[in-house]
Amino acid sequence: MAGMNLPMERSMSRRLGDAAVRAPRMFMSWEDWLTLCAVVICFVTLAISIQQAQWVARMPPLVPTALGGLLVGLFAARIRFPSIAIHPVALAIGVFVVIMAAQQYAEGVTLSERLADFRIRMNEWWAVVRANDISNDNLPFVALVHGITFMVAYLACWALFKWHNAWLAIVPAGVVLLANISFLRGQPSAAFIVFLFGAIVLIARMHLQKNQSRWKKQRVEYPEFVSLNSLQVTIWIALTLIVLAWMVPLGTQASAVEGVFDTVVRPATNKSEGLARLFHNVDSRKGARLHTFGGVLPIQGSVKLGTKPVLEVQSGEAGLIRATSYDEYTGNGWKSTDRQTTRVDATEFAADSEANASYLKRVVTVLKVKIINAESTILTLGTPLTTTLNSLVDTPDGFKGDIERIRSRIGLGKDDQYNSFGSVSRATQEELTAAGVDYPAWVTERYLQLPKSLPARVREESQRLTAGAASRKAIEDAGISPDEKSQRPTAGAASPYDAAIAIQTYLREFPYDLSVESAPPGRDSVDFLLFDLKRGYFDYQSTAMAVMLRTLGIPSRIAVGYTLDANEAVETTYTVQKDDAYSWVEVFFPRYGWIIFNPTQDKPAGGAGGLGAGGGSDGDPLTGLEQFEETLGSGGLGIEPNELSNALAEPPTIAQGPLVPMWAWYALGAILGVVALGYVTGRVAWNWGLGDLEGRVRLWAKAQRAASWAGLESAREETPREWSNRLGSAIDREYEARTLASAYEEARYGRPDSSKLDEADVTGAYRQLRKTLFRMILRRQKPGQEAKPK
Repeated sequence: MAGMNLPMERSMSRRLGDAAVRAPRMFMSWEDWLTLCAVVICFVTLAISIQQAQWVARMPPLVPTALGGLLVGLFAARIRFPSIAIHPVALAIGVFVVIMAAQQYAEGVTLSERLADFRIRMNEWWAVVRANDISNDNLPFVALVHGITFMVAYLACWALFKWHNAWLAIVPAGVVLLANISFLRGQPSAAFIVFLFGAIVLIARMHLQKNQSRWKKQRVEYPEFVSLNSLQVTIWIALTLIVLAWMVPLGTQASAVEGVFDTVVRPATNKSEGLARLFHNVDSRKGARLHTFGGVLPIQGSVKLGTKPVLEVQSGEAGLIRATSYDEYTGNGWKSTDRQTTRVDATEFAADSEANASYLKRVVTVLKVKIINAESTILTLGTPLTTTLNSLVDTPDGFKGDIERIRSRIGLGKDDQYNSFGSVSRATQEELTAAGVDYPAWVTERYLQLPKSLPARVREESQRLTAGAASRKAIEDAGISPDEKSQRPTAGAASPYDAAIAIQTYLREFPYDLSVESAPPGRDSVDFLLFDLKRGYFDYQSTAMAVMLRTLGIPSRIAVGYTLDANEAVETTYTVQKDDAYSWVEVFFPRYGWIIFNPTQDKPAGGAGGLGAGGGSDGDPLTGLEQFEETLGSGGLGIEPNELSNALAEPPTIAQGPLVPMWAWYALGAILGVVALGYVTGRVAWNWGLGDLEGRVRLWAKAQRAASWAGLESAREETPREWSNRLGSAIDREYEARTLASAYEEARYGRPDSSKLDEADVTGAYRQLRKTLFRMILRRQKPGQEAKPK
């Protein structure tokens, strides 16, 4: 019988199983492990989504960085030290993690070489930031993405395990995920579905853990693995919600949602010029506007143009409609510098009339513009002159005779209309060839700038091309009489016009390609195009031509805007889309002003006679706006008198905005949505678990629930009468509390026919208790602070 008292031998598998169950609890409870699994699902999904977006080719994997942020946040939340001491250490670890991740994108064979390259390129990028220059290096963006990923993951784990707050963990990650998805095609996104699943599980986990903490304080026993039972219910609820959301038909609502998104983010995107300047090589994968007409024009690679309409234009001829120009070349793009801005009223001549009157063979153009997508830069056909809007005119600092950009003083939105006036050249090839090189000082000081880093072989290539043009010209001039040659001072040499034609012809042989890459870090874009790519699109070719002309001492600048294709016009109306964005070169010729050249092969070339215009004209010099009508009859303006007069007299159409701005409607809708969601959530929470209760027992359970929300929950050892006495004393409702307790005791323990309390009294007592308790909850009053009823 003694053997009967020996402990039973446990099998090896049983001992291993027990050890496996106990092992995780050496570090955390099972509840914390489940919470960690849920947050890992969320952040691994976030990292994979960003990784798959391929904002940058060869982006180092983000999953290790996200997991590193979660682990550091977990340990930081578990260490019992002041936060002011923990966060700097965690930040230092995060910097190390980000550097080790980003160095994989740097160049070098060994780790030390890549770290050295990382340091050098980050220093160069910081110099670009301080100099307000343009960067084409994607390494800083890679480091930024990894840094944001680490910080969001770290703060998520800190909020979860330190404050038990799921929303501070989910909302920042969700914002990042939605921002990433919004720039990608092929929605809805599976990544968001998985993230939503993890978020629902995480919220349920935090709610359960808060209840467990409350139960422990009240010494309420609950099953050890209650989390697993709750997790099963949560998973089924989450899957059901996701399936229902997936089955909701979108139809045309998708475009409406996209429109709302564009409206909400427009204030940010309109101010994103600095980001475009520093991270212009990042691939948004969405047909965004290529040119923002701001202060910088980075030369981007892998350009994707959208088909969304932006303008509706009425023009008497096809060609290029101009928005702005740029004067300073940086090696990676262009900047507009040293401008002065002048307020000009509608139909007033925007520039000094004397300067424009000196230009020969130019005609006035009229453009009627209807806004489809908000744009406040005034577009003109040719060099800007004026507009029917009150405007802001940007001219070179110290010289008001040349307009680089006109902007509306008010923001222009959908369906707004205005007329603009520009001038284009009708000068012939012979006239431009004989224009000479007597450039004004304001032209040579501004439009011959070149960066010191420009490789010498760019200048040599320019000289080689124009030397061939000079030889051809010498042969052509061999048969010219001495009298004729004396009238052509540039005969026998490559004139600025001949040089421009030679370079334009050479660059137009380059294949048109929007998918070309941008210049590598530290490499000049023009040098990269001429000697490596030998193919590109308008920004590349226009930049190359302007820079090559400047190396020869020929003033030039790059202009941007849109093209008007005669094949796509309906009579004289053109619908301008995002993919009509374009850039070209403007070359200055003494006595003739700015002449358009186009070195990109997909559109007609420029030069003599104007781009997309008719032949030459024998008109008089262009005069000031106040003298337009006097000049019409001479043929110098190339436009009918009535047409110009009517265009000048036609007032702009500014669509009357709604009495309540759209953002207010969005805000109201959001508020109503939150209120409705709160109401539904409150009703569900208020009635949750009470479906099987009836009558006075149900009223008693509701009173207990309201009291628990107010911090007056019943203790396990208290009887209903004892708790009602404590509750009534705390909120000065002793009579109502005793009445409800007596009603509960009668319903719960008495005979059905032994009720002594009137139903109206019981219901009234419950309502008074509920009203007082809810007032405490809303006012955040502590027990005992409720004023006595009068």
